[in-house]
Amino acid sequence: MTDTRSSNIDIDENVLAKLPEGVNVLSISPSGASAWSQTVRIDTQLADGTSKTYFKKGAIGDRSCEMMRGTFQSEQTLYAFAPSNVPKPLAWGTYKQEPDSHFYMCDFYDMTDDLPDIARFCTVVAKMHLDTYVNNDNSWSDFWEKWYARALKRMLQEEEKSHGPDDELKVLTNAMFEKVIPRLLRPLETGGRQIKPYVIHSNLWPGNVKPDAETDEPIIFDSSAFWGHNEADLGSWRAPRYRLGRPYMTEYHKHISVSPPAEDWDDRNALYALRYDLLHSALFPKEPKFRKAAMDEMRHLVDKYSEGYAGFGTQLGGNVEDD
Repeated sequence: MTDTRSSNIDIDENVLAKLPEGVNVLSISPSGASAWSQTVRIDTQLADGTSKTYFKKGAIGDRSCEMMRGTFQSEQTLYAFAPSNVPKPLAWGTYKQEPDSHFYMCDFYDMTDDLPDIARFCTVVAKMHLDTYVNNDNSWSDFWEKWYARALKRMLQEEEKSHGPDDELKVLTNAMFEKVIPRLLRPLETGGRQIKPYVIHSNLWPGNVKPDAETDEPIIFDSSAFWGHNEADLGSWRAPRYRLGRPYMTEYHKHISVSPPAEDWDDRNALYALRYDLLHSALFPKEPKFRKAAMDEMRHLVDKYSEGYAGFGTQLGGNVEDD
């Protein structure tokens, strides 16, 4: 980014305006790595003489404004419930010198690249979910099934923009919406069962969860939060590339039990994981393996649940309950 000079440090005026009054910017240096944004640490001295370091990421383009604003709002939500494990959001804004570029800032943490401790991490995630439970009607949609179907449809549309249409994928997609999603998600909210609305981080992979270098406490960041079924946050843990998997899921469920019907848990997790494979396929248009992984999982689920919701009772050894 092109910055204006202030206190002998190149920093954009709009970024400087978001920092505390009287701050002295000491240095700005690269921090971390991202394929989608420029990331730096800003070392400062506050007006009272104390040292304070901030993290800033910035991006250019039509979607960068929505991205940075959404990050700020999402991180604000999570920080309100997990202030010890989420970097405190400071601000988001638009660069003065480059009005088509936007930024987000928060407190800086020095972190390691190790996997988070399984017990600590799962305790933090489960506590975040439990603390954010609200007894409301989740009015953004009448049913979780409807919300998730809408979200998956949007993800499929983005994936198609990157890789183009595919005849088999179209057939599988129709079967997913007509058969698989009703079969796996409708039972969560029928027969006297219901979804408790929790805030979902929605991006819990090792790149966004790292141990604090000093305390080893898990630090969680870069969320895309929404309210929904807590198990949806475990979808990304399924992918072998993330090195989390069943040990982390098992540890998590020591804090929050598997939602009934428990027999569907593994296939629900596969359904939730599908969004992440589609997301990666959308983000990497020259890499076919993510679409292949998504289609392989879709074939499995479509074959298994060809009867749709009508097969719910017979597959679990009972009768389909009335809504």
